[in-house]
Amino acid sequence: MARTPLLVATLLVSLSLSLPVTSPAAPPPAAVSSAPVVALDARPWTRWWWPGSAVDRESLTLQLEQFARAGLGGVEITPIYGAKGYEDRTLAYLSPAWMEQLAHTVREANRLGLGVDMATGTGWPFGGPWVSAVDGAQKLVLHDGRLAGEPTRMKVKRAAPGAEGLVVDPYNPGALQRYLAPFSAAFAPLPKGFLRGQFHDSFEYYHAGWTEELPAVFQQMHGYDLQAYAGILMGTTPAPADTVARLKGDYRATLARLHYDFLQVWLGWSHERGFIVRNQSHGAPANLLDLYGAVDIPETETFGSTPFPIPGLRREWTSQKDLPDSLVIRMASSAAHVMGRPLVSSETCTWLREHWQEALAFTKPEIDRLFTDGINHVFYHGTVFSPRDVAWPGWLFYASTQFNPQNAWWEDFAALNRYVARVQSVLQSGRPDNDLLVYWPFADVVHQPEGLMKQFGVHDVDWLRGSSFGRLNDALLKAGFAFDSISDAQLAGTRSEGGALVTPGGQSYRALLVPATRHLPLETLRQLVALARQGAALHLLAPPADVPGLGRLEERRAEFQRLLGELRRLAGTPGSAVVIGEGDREGSGPNAGTAGLDQAWLLARVSREPLTERGLTFTRRVHGSGHAYFIANLTGEARDEWIALGRPAEAVHLTDPLTGRSGSAALRPGAAPEVYLQLAPGESVLLHTSLRPVNDRMLPWSYTHPAGPAQALTGVWSVTFVQGGPVLPPPAQTPALTSWTSFGGPEAQRFAGTARYRLDFELPAGEADTWLLDLGDVRESARVTLNGHSLGTAWSLPFRLRTGPHAKPGRNVIELEVTNLAANRIRDLDQRGVPWKIMHEINFVNIDYKPFNAAAWPLTPSGLLGPVTLTPLRTLALRERAADGPR
Repeated sequence: MARTPLLVATLLVSLSLSLPVTSPAAPPPAAVSSAPVVALDARPWTRWWWPGSAVDRESLTLQLEQFARAGLGGVEITPIYGAKGYEDRTLAYLSPAWMEQLAHTVREANRLGLGVDMATGTGWPFGGPWVSAVDGAQKLVLHDGRLAGEPTRMKVKRAAPGAEGLVVDPYNPGALQRYLAPFSAAFAPLPKGFLRGQFHDSFEYYHAGWTEELPAVFQQMHGYDLQAYAGILMGTTPAPADTVARLKGDYRATLARLHYDFLQVWLGWSHERGFIVRNQSHGAPANLLDLYGAVDIPETETFGSTPFPIPGLRREWTSQKDLPDSLVIRMASSAAHVMGRPLVSSETCTWLREHWQEALAFTKPEIDRLFTDGINHVFYHGTVFSPRDVAWPGWLFYASTQFNPQNAWWEDFAALNRYVARVQSVLQSGRPDNDLLVYWPFADVVHQPEGLMKQFGVHDVDWLRGSSFGRLNDALLKAGFAFDSISDAQLAGTRSEGGALVTPGGQSYRALLVPATRHLPLETLRQLVALARQGAALHLLAPPADVPGLGRLEERRAEFQRLLGELRRLAGTPGSAVVIGEGDREGSGPNAGTAGLDQAWLLARVSREPLTERGLTFTRRVHGSGHAYFIANLTGEARDEWIALGRPAEAVHLTDPLTGRSGSAALRPGAAPEVYLQLAPGESVLLHTSLRPVNDRMLPWSYTHPAGPAQALTGVWSVTFVQGGPVLPPPAQTPALTSWTSFGGPEAQRFAGTARYRLDFELPAGEADTWLLDLGDVRESARVTLNGHSLGTAWSLPFRLRTGPHAKPGRNVIELEVTNLAANRIRDLDQRGVPWKIMHEINFVNIDYKPFNAAAWPLTPSGLLGPVTLTPLRTLALRERAADGPR
């Protein structure tokens, strides 16, 4: 992305993104409204499943136009199992007919300003009918006293019809080349780079622990014969636990190397054909930082939902397992930063709630946390192709938040996408501004006597949470330090320039922290000594105890002690920037992560962001003229106060990413500036700093405080159902705001869609600069008009909008188009036994992977529940402290 001066960037974000987005690729068609250009990568993308590959040109075009109008930036095509009764529409994967539909999709996407990625296969992981048993995944077995492979017989999960088959050996580059051959043939007639990228889902090659080249690569890496230790590795020959752990550590390091080489083949094949590569590295038995960092767009994922204490964020219909974890997410963003990858993505909102119980308001806190963890390229999970002639709810995927045009809240989906685009436009500009590197001691992770192949995924995260590395990361996050993690291989490519650490991707850092580590590879210790000699700032929280692995153990231990002595000598040199603490490698308790840390040394080199003391989370980018922050309040308490910044500033501009509203912030400038922020629970802000005073025409940020009590809007509301189904309920009137299921009759109890609420009300004369409209409890989103003027879409918590100049003394008319969830409509289908569950595989499961049936669900509250209030607001002088209370 081109670098844009700070204030120009602020104006682009605040103004252009208040309109629908288009792409510079081609002029938009009449069906899609024209608007200022927003880069397609800055808009959110979605995974687009093609059930049975049973796609047709007209339906593809229709959905792509719907995506463009909703503000999506692109799609990732993944064919999966099909729908019952539509087998005659199935297209053979990679056949000429299938490729023509793909080419049509790309042409239409280009016309509409959308990007296209595709999975290099169907379902997941890589595999298909052309994968032979020899090239299939193998598990490790002991046969006649020797290690050997035995087919896992695992087949592709959720494969498209005709693409079922064995998964490929994930450690065998030759097998991968043969797997890719049909793609090469199918793509040959098409121009190089005809779509943006290729995608690989998470590593789910279950029980794959062997490949034919493993013994030879093991010998090359570790200098001894693995077969000589076959019995110890497999547990049939007793050995000391440390010996077993060292042997298995070497075995696991070999798998890591083999899978990395496998990945390089796919990367090279893709680049030769003009594609970038997006990869979910998690789940692999390898150093995730190396795998994430090797590709063009590293991708993490979130699964489930987080119990943020934001008022109104309902927790029913959730799963309490596999909650998203910031430390896991940051493995992907760290690798991107260290290796200079501009984009880092996330599979977003997988199983956010139960099907059709997922409101747009539930997405924002999860996405905000992704942003503060360094993600800047959101991929929704996801959207399903569904033909025009299929009855509601259409074709579906079982583990998805249904970001589909069939979903009741689709018309309000664009408001979420505008929000994401505003934030990502900032987070994709400039460069990351993290001060610290934190070394990940992978050798400690694989030094375990239990088990064989170890996977490092996003679900069971004990491999991370139970370590000194995880405890240190937690402590640094809470203290407001900005940091990235780094692997042994990435550290080997890091150099010291003028006291800064410059990583292989060209990113600069001020210091390196090494958590309390038991097993440090000899090559890494040698690199630490080299960096120390070059003047780099290094802090080992404890001296490492030993080398990992079994080969040439005594020889390596002797060299290890020599190098450790050299590092100690450098640390003792006057003026040295090297510190070796005496932390506890096995520590636990509240201070275990920072035991051995010299706080004075750290603060002398690295600034922290005190805003985390107030419960706020952030990510920070650097621009030529200053810094850009994204700040989120994911707590249960409002922040209405001066907030200290960790970077100097002489001017600050704020942008509300929900609305695009911008202004010059109240600031106490200097080397330790303070900016005034007003953030309710669930709100966020973009903050742009300048190192120079700025004389511009931007209006000051509007700070307000209540000028009087909230006034309830009372009277008889007229309710007219305007869009949705299965049929529109009759109009109704209600003096009390309750769920429309309670006053709208039987049709309202099974309705999914939108109702228009209208109220005439009197507003007394009074002294107010503006008014704050608080909608109270909204089920689930509302487009609001006051006296004929749009106030915006209330889709996230808190459901509040400013009236601007549109509220007036005397008679006023408010209209709200409120959209509910589709839950009651699905409930009605199941109660009547309508056969909507028509997919061929896993048809259809709930959030606990049990058969889905909504017939016994209670009615889901729908519509405007209120109370609706207006609070008079007065402008707060820029350098005054705001009064306590709601805004």
